Amino acid sequence: MSVVAAQPIAGVSANREAEIEIFYPSVAAGKLGQLIGEVMGLANLVPTTPLRLLASIILGIPMSLLAVLAYALNKLFGRCYLLTNRSVSIKSILGSRLSQTIALRDIAQIETSTSGSGYRFHRAGDVSLENAQGNILLTIRAVTSPQRVKQVILEAQAARLLNDESLSVIQNRR
Repeated sequence: MSVVAAQPIAGVSANREAEIEIFYPSVAAGKLGQLIGEVMGLANLVPTTPLRLLASIILGIPMSLLAVLAYALNKLFGRCYLLTNRSVSIKSILGSRLSQTIALRDIAQIETSTSGSGYRFHRAGDVSLENAQGNILLTIRAVTSPQRVKQVILEAQAARLLNDESLSVIQNRR
């Protein structure tokens, strides 16, 4: 009977932080984007399909100009979320200034919410990272596909914890 010992994970370095993915918020993160989402959501209240299409076009034409403005403001003054093999950080989109960093080992639970203002139209949601006491460490606001973001963070966290375990086993052998 052969016993396989735990091995370090390929691509996860013990001494180097590596970028995994950057999550950019949708325009729903700003007040202007939320307004657009709420106004465009009104078209879904129209009962018949042809009238709903007409309402979407009538509302969509003036909202498109606001959408371009909301997108530009988001790219110029917005923030993005950087996932590395060790942490999740908030950083400005232009530049590289980090404003908050949460270690993956500090995250005990991840919750998603799609109940924000205008989120339904934009298909966006919030991802909240919580510690063991249930306190919110960081909220990743208005990202598209919040369930996918949650899964990517959980996989990175599992890889980090497995790698740390493997490294401690290796260190104890010496």
